[in-house]
Parts: sequence; structure tokens; C-alpha cells
Amino acid sequence: MTKYSLINCYSDNNKGDLGIILSTIDYIRNNDPGADIIGVSTYNYSDPSFHTEHVLLNKTIDVYPSIFGELNIGGNKSQPIKLIKFFWDTIRLILFLILPASISAKFLFSKNEKKTFLRLKESDFIVSKGGSFICNDLNMRSKIALLRFVYIFLLSFKLSKKVIILNQSIGPVYGKFSIKIVNYILKKCDKVVLRENECIEQYQYLSFPKDTIISNDIAFYLEPKEVINNFQDGNINIGITMKYVDKGKESEYQTMWIEFIEYVLQNYKNTKIIIFNQVPIDKDIEASWMIYKKINDIYKEKIIFMTNDYESSMLKYLYGKMDFFVGTRLHSAIFAMGELVPTICISYHGTKAEGIFNNMGVSEFVVQEYDDNILINKFGKLFLQVDKCKDNLKNKLLNYQEKMKMDFTKIFHV
Repeated sequence: MTKYSLINCYSDNNKGDLGIILSTIDYIRNNDPGADIIGVSTYNYSDPSFHTEHVLLNKTIDVYPSIFGELNIGGNKSQPIKLIKFFWDTIRLILFLILPASISAKFLFSKNEKKTFLRLKESDFIVSKGGSFICNDLNMRSKIALLRFVYIFLLSFKLSKKVIILNQSIGPVYGKFSIKIVNYILKKCDKVVLRENECIEQYQYLSFPKDTIISNDIAFYLEPKEVINNFQDGNINIGITMKYVDKGKESEYQTMWIEFIEYVLQNYKNTKIIIFNQVPIDKDIEASWMIYKKINDIYKEKIIFMTNDYESSMLKYLYGKMDFFVGTRLHSAIFAMGELVPTICISYHGTKAEGIFNNMGVSEFVVQEYDDNILINKFGKLFLQVDKCKDNLKNKLLNYQEKMKMDFTKIFHV
């Protein structure tokens, strides 16, 4: 029986992340029916989030606490505590890397961390699942976050484990030391599987292995779960996901959505806008509500809020009931396209949206600027290409699914 550990599991309340994990579990089990799979949380056992953020995932696999986990406590007063914890974890990691693993783990890790350590030690593969955060921004806080994030990789290398980066985006990475540590990880991993070729093209300072596999986002293949709904077939139902954006871009972002929503409701008959709650943990509905309040009152009766905290597979099913989808949240767009719904994505970070939409042959439907005219024009173009878009998505999904199946033995050697 082959043992797999999925590291950096984040939150049930990020529906994209949960969808990735569940799809990864299915992918492994479909190709290795006897697989023994566990998850390793982003959070340490002492963090309240460890006990609240994996309720759904724990129904599928056992989730173990992180060893070098982030400390999820709110407010500015917590920053000194987080900094102290970061330095302590750094000291622990250095000592662990210097000393014999079994001896150092005995003295450096807590009781619950030791359980995770023992499971990692007996794992055949340690899998950094898709969506994980191997990138940073220019600021020091982001650079520290990346460094903390990669500690689990360094621990795994010390244990001589086979580490797989599976269907992830990598980059951008800023800072000489950050680039050096990411390149070290890329060199030491047993296999690197990227979900888009754009990472290699745009981040040439990163040393991707020659045998890097280019695949796709695994969440396309999440199995949808049926949900009772009352969406009317006679309407043009347009699904939407919104989020908070940086303060400097907030006004442009809100104006884009207001103008777009008012335009389509005025110019396309029998149209309904359905706003979904993709990432409750980041208050997506609250961000959407701020925009809704600024929309002309004559259009508001045609806007529906889906505020329920649906599971990932349920959201995918509901997105499949849409005629069109426009998502800021990338995995809402991925879920929709996985159900053959013509989709536009509002891009906000790195190569992710551009690369994945290019994989699916629909790169022209990525909006990289918060501009209402661009969004309206792209929607008009998409509206005229519905059947062509659906056929294209269907063919691409089948091709990538077959490729992923063939790639399994190259990745895991089982």
C-alpha cells in the first residue's frame, strides 16, 4: 500500500482549495485504488483554525497538524507573536537539519507535531497539492510568508522523501534569497508538475527541471454534487464571483462591475445575475454587497445572492446551471468551465488565469485590467460563441483528463 501525504491543506472555507484537495484525492485513488492518503494542515495543532477549517476534509481523509504552521490570530497586536513564532520555528528547523532527524524531532517537536512527523517519515510520497503558495510579493511580510511555507519541504528533504509538486503555479518570486530557496526546492523535488507553461516562459530566473510536466488545474475534474435550485431555464443566468481587491484598485474594480451588470441587464432580455459565495473566509459576499448597493435600484430585482455556505462540489453543480460565468475567483471560473459553461475570468495575480485559460483555448476571455468596456466587449464576443466555446471546453477537458491519467506513472512511479 502506497502512502501519500498532501501538505499545506488550507481551509474548507476556500472552496477552490478544498476542491483541489478533493480532486487530488480522487486522482490518486482512481490510479492507485489502495492508496493511503492523509492531509497535513497549514495550521499547527495549537491554532484554533486547525480545529475549525478542516471539518469537511476530515470526512474524506485524516488531517494532521502542521509542524511549522502559520499562526492564525487576528489584530495588529498579534504581529509580534507571529514574528517570535517565525524565529522560533526557524531555529527549530535549523537544528532539525543539523542534527540526526529522529533525535532532534524528539526534543524539538510537540506531541502533536511528532504524530505528523512520524506520518511524513513513513510516507512514500509527500505531495504539495495544487493552489499552494510558492510565490511572493515585493514586501518583506510576503517574503517571510514564503520562507515559512517552504519549511515543510526542507523537513521532507531531510527525511529523504520523494516530494511531488503537483499541478501548481510557481512564481512570481521576488528577492535573491527567495529565488535561491525556490530553485533549491525545484532541484530537490522528485517531480514538478505545473498547471501552466506560462510559469516557465515568464519566470526564467526559476530553474525548472528539464523533465517538468505541464498539466492543468486538477479542480476541473471535481465531481459535482447535486443541489436543489430554482434557476429558471427561460432566463439567461450569469453567475458571478467577486472579492475584495487592493485599496488602490478598489474604485476601478467596483466601477467595472457596476457598469457591466447594469449594461447586461439593460441590453440582454430575461437576464438574471446570480452572485455566489466562493470564499466565505475572505468575505466575498460582503465585498459583493458593497458593489450591489451602488447599482441603480431599477436593476436590483434581477440580482440574486447565493449566500449559503455550499461545499465545493455543490458550487460546481450550481455553476453548471449558469448560461455564462464571470469570476474574479479563479477556481469559480475553473468549476464553471469544468461544467462546460462559457466563462470570463477577472485576473488579479500572476500567470494563473492567463495560463489556465490558455490551456483551455479561451485565453481571449481573461480580463487583466479593471475596465468595464473591456469586460462588456468580451462578454458580447462570448455571447456570440456559446456553442463553439462549449465544444472547445469539452474537447480540452477530455484531452487533459487522458493526459493526466497517462502522467500518473511518470509522476509517482507506481
